Amino acid sequence: VSGWIDLLIETEDGFVIIDHKASPRQRSEWKDIALSYSGQLDAYRAAFSKEQKANNIQCWIHFALTGGIVKVET
Repeated sequence: VSGWIDLLIETEDGFVIIDHKASPRQRSEWKDIALSYSGQLDAYRAAFSKEQKANNIQCWIHFALTGGIVKVET
């Protein structure tokens, strides 16, 4: 497995992994698109959790071209 976390934020409640996607598709399709990347985000979460001993990690997909963001439960 190879990849890069686009953005990692540390908050008081834990960590947030955000992956940027350049999809021009409509808002009505965002949920399905975001879910199609759940495996990638789960791999990021697992690797980060193992390395940092972190448990509370949220994952989000940011649709940069259309200006939206969707939480992905992996």
